[in-house]
Amino acid sequence: MKNQLLTILSLLVVSVFTGFKNPDAVFLADTEASQLKWTGYHLAKSYEHTGFIKLKSGKLTTNNGIITSGEFLIDMNSITNTDITDAGKNGKLVGHLKSPDFFDVASNPEAKLVITKSVSTGNGTLKATGDLTIRGITKTIEFEAKLTESGNKVEVTADLKVVRTDFKVMYGWSVENVMISSEFRIEIKIIASKQ
Repeated sequence: MKNQLLTILSLLVVSVFTGFKNPDAVFLADTEASQLKWTGYHLAKSYEHTGFIKLKSGKLTTNNGIITSGEFLIDMNSITNTDITDAGKNGKLVGHLKSPDFFDVASNPEAKLVITKSVSTGNGTLKATGDLTIRGITKTIEFEAKLTESGNKVEVTADLKVVRTDFKVMYGWSVENVMISSEFRIEIKIIASKQ
């Protein structure tokens, strides 16, 4: 009888710690409030170009302050430039970025980031792992992210350094390509609401 009671108590303890975990909270991104800022660097002339790309859709799940999963679609056709004030030169750069020399938007209108896991490194900062797809090429990347929860909303910020040649984002094999930094930057701010 005593052994049976111990067995029942053991099962209850196990069920408490394994069966009553907090469920993941699901959040849908606000595509208008969210922001993706890109920066590309030119080595020789020591200048940079910046602009924005629109988030097409996004969804993430969180549990106890970490991101357990997430998927974000990026509208590559929405790419803009913000540092060139001359309309003609601005349009020329944006058109070049959309061309096969860089993002080949006609054939690859979307990019995608899928977060597969994250671990807390303290103070709301996470080390995240995910799969980034650009030009139909998928690479696993690691990056630091910050998760801030407030009521039914979350804000996720991250600063990605992308090795462009991994995704064949390159200006052929010309001298111009060599003069462009091998990395470009994407500063991410996702605003999402609980579903």
